[in-house]
Amino acid sequence: MIKRYLLVAATTFSLVPTSHAQSQVKPCAADEMRQKWVEKNPKILEIEQEIERQIKEGIKHINLSTASKKTAGDQTNNPDFWYDIPIVVHVVHDYNTYNTSTFIGDFVPDDFIYKAVRDWNIVFAKENADTADVIEPFKKYIGNAHIRLHLATVDPNGNPTKGITRRRSYLTYTGGDQAKFDGWPRSSYMNIWFINRMSDGHSSAAAYAYQPPTAAGIPMYDGVIALASYMNNGSKTLPHELGHCLNLAHPWGNTNQPGVACGDDNVDDTPPTKGHNTTGCTAASIYDSSCATNYFKIYTDSLGHIELVNYPDTTNAQNLMDYTYCDKMFTKGQVQRMHLALNSDVADRNILWDSTNLVMTGAKAPIPDLKPTPDFSVTLPGTSSYLTRNGNFAFPGRNVKFTNYSYNDTIENVDWEFTNGSTVVTKASVETNFDQTFTESGWYDVKMTVTGNNSGDTTRVWPKAMYVPDATGVDLSAGYIQEFADGSDRDKWAMFNYYNNDFKWQLSDHGIWDNKCIMYNGFDNRVLSAFNPPYTGTPEGDIDDLFSVPVDLTTLGGSEAYLTFFYSGATRSSNSTDVRDTLQIEYSINKSNTWTTLAKLGKADIFNKGTVNVAYAPAFMSDWEMKGIKLPAAAITPYTVFRFRYRPGANLFGTSTGNNFYMDRVSFSPWNVGVAPVEAGTVSVMVVPNPTQGDASVIINDLGNSEASIAVSDITGKVVYNAEVAVSSNQARVVIPASAISAKGMYLVNVKTGNQVATRKLVVY
Repeated sequence: MIKRYLLVAATTFSLVPTSHAQSQVKPCAADEMRQKWVEKNPKILEIEQEIERQIKEGIKHINLSTASKKTAGDQTNNPDFWYDIPIVVHVVHDYNTYNTSTFIGDFVPDDFIYKAVRDWNIVFAKENADTADVIEPFKKYIGNAHIRLHLATVDPNGNPTKGITRRRSYLTYTGGDQAKFDGWPRSSYMNIWFINRMSDGHSSAAAYAYQPPTAAGIPMYDGVIALASYMNNGSKTLPHELGHCLNLAHPWGNTNQPGVACGDDNVDDTPPTKGHNTTGCTAASIYDSSCATNYFKIYTDSLGHIELVNYPDTTNAQNLMDYTYCDKMFTKGQVQRMHLALNSDVADRNILWDSTNLVMTGAKAPIPDLKPTPDFSVTLPGTSSYLTRNGNFAFPGRNVKFTNYSYNDTIENVDWEFTNGSTVVTKASVETNFDQTFTESGWYDVKMTVTGNNSGDTTRVWPKAMYVPDATGVDLSAGYIQEFADGSDRDKWAMFNYYNNDFKWQLSDHGIWDNKCIMYNGFDNRVLSAFNPPYTGTPEGDIDDLFSVPVDLTTLGGSEAYLTFFYSGATRSSNSTDVRDTLQIEYSINKSNTWTTLAKLGKADIFNKGTVNVAYAPAFMSDWEMKGIKLPAAAITPYTVFRFRYRPGANLFGTSTGNNFYMDRVSFSPWNVGVAPVEAGTVSVMVVPNPTQGDASVIINDLGNSEASIAVSDITGKVVYNAEVAVSSNQARVVIPASAISAKGMYLVNVKTGNQVATRKLVVY
């Protein structure tokens, strides 16, 4: 029987062990992911058939019988030919310093990457010393891939590069296809991404890659994505994953379920196996014969001679594509399969090592000397959470830790300058970390001049990179409402888009009263589809903050205080399980030593307008609702700051499901005026502005009546104003004059339409 070679395209994952001796087994979604891509693009099936044809055609020119008898020192094909492949390493990070001993962190230094590439090449050249430990039955089957990986020295735009990119992104904590949005053309470069953690969907994975047929249909996701901790930690994770890119499956087949059933990878000299999940080099695994007893193949050469090859009856548990963590070798059959993939046009693998491409990418050129690239991070006091990295909100008199993350050269000196228009603070430092204290309030620019040891200086300025609030809290005794209007103190409400993307807080012209408010931009124009996910990153994991001015809540003159605001928002998805956006409101009374959660709002709490498929914006006053939150006694201090932390959500495929969220008329008062409007049958009622210092308006929406009456009473029950109004086009508006509500305090507004009554609170200050 002649074994048939066929390719099964699938996503394949390696499992993350806590050590080589133990790990949690969590099968990946290989078959499911492949099927989803096939449903989206059935052409993948055609590609599979074509590469199978190419493989069969290529095998006709290989004498498998002769190849199986070659010694360990032989190369299965031309021993003088090497496949040189340009690569680019993308470091997706959040400024977590990388420890090259423990492999913890994500900002991997260049030198460690250079060493890792050298070590990967040792494996692909069969120069790894542990091949000496391969058990005797497989020594003659050890293959030399004759593959050399080269960090590119020319980027896609023709600029010099070290073949390493660095991008700060929250996606370093939720790694998956979405984290790959800065890939270089796969026809010219093999892309490799390193991240901090995988997403929840495959949280136990160390890395994964697509085989050529699937990769052909999704060029933007082609390549390897892996944990930075597995770049070069003693395991051979990257050669394993690059094997997938070159058409190799796991020895038990294209599943992520080792140890379940005997399977096959369609390579003759890797006997059938169940696979061995992180067992290490135990006798039970490397001498396992449960699936390979009496394993042989019969070949017919070009002259019609028939020969039987008796392969080892032991499974090849020391194979790099197994999970034993006893990985030491590729077989000669696997090498043939990789070479056939490199000579196939499927997923452009045949272009990678083409001589023209090697010149264009500078693959064989020396790594160039580049000028240093200035970069830094900020860590705020009181927390080690990554969510506040580069928060840049510094309280006066508090230390802020700056960390120099400049790269591309050996750094000899860094000159820092912090400027807020009236004050310039300078510091010259070669330290990795230093503390800086800011005393004057306002926005600060940060300027870095970095000196390298080879290529000179580079200067960069980050405008408005730091904000320092006032040193005293706002006196609230005269009332305070933030309407984000021109001429107000809205610039003292600091907004931070930490990851510099489209999901962010920003000013808007859709306010409830004066057409000014603040909004969280949560809508994007990407197609909401399971089979057409965005190529530019999921919002899941992002975070953006809005900080209030410091307020003196003791000036309200009572034991109770309330935070109130108007809001209006919509979601993009009608599936409530997909709606994961949240607004978390926190406060600090000790200049960010600690932040206490006041409320965590989601779904119905912030999306009062339901599902809207286009970019949402409130058009009427009735689109707004009020939220009131009682403050705990601990928050009532002379210096309290509030943080509005928005987390956009996504569906299971990484696509945004939220829409825009608006907030206006944020106030602090001793009254609970934040009662959201209650629907009274077909009637909704709103009173704005609220609180007020002058007139107020009652907005009535009524689908079933043509007249409405209102009565305004003070806290003693005395009616101070009443009116009747016709409801036209389902809406009416009644102005309550300031003269009728001249006394400060709380009033009740009763609205009656037909047999329905609604009551609202109104505060005058």
